[in-house]
Amino acid sequence: MRGRLMQDVLECEAVQWVALIGPDALPIDSVPENPKAAAIAAIWFGLDQLAAEMPAKMMIRTSEVVLLSNRVDENRILLIVATHNLNVGLARTVLQDAASRMLDLA
Repeated sequence: MRGRLMQDVLECEAVQWVALIGPDALPIDSVPENPKAAAIAAIWFGLDQLAAEMPAKMMIRTSEVVLLSNRVDENRILLIVATHNLNVGLARTVLQDAASRMLDLA
């Protein structure tokens, strides 16, 4: 079921990659497979830890991509990497829905 939810997020226009990051800063799962998944997850986990409070959502826009995350629970983060064509509002809604449904699976 988790794989299906991640696939649904991946089908959102402009999304290139989806990862579920665990408490050890490593990807639990990613769609599609990405050789840089561990590095991206570790960096994102580090940014998450720098925040004064535990952020429910984070977004970073670089010159090449948009990175957007939604916390599943205190130990897991759902992260997407997308092109600039991303409809951020729609992506946040899809990401939040997938995260809450993953929480229900636990």
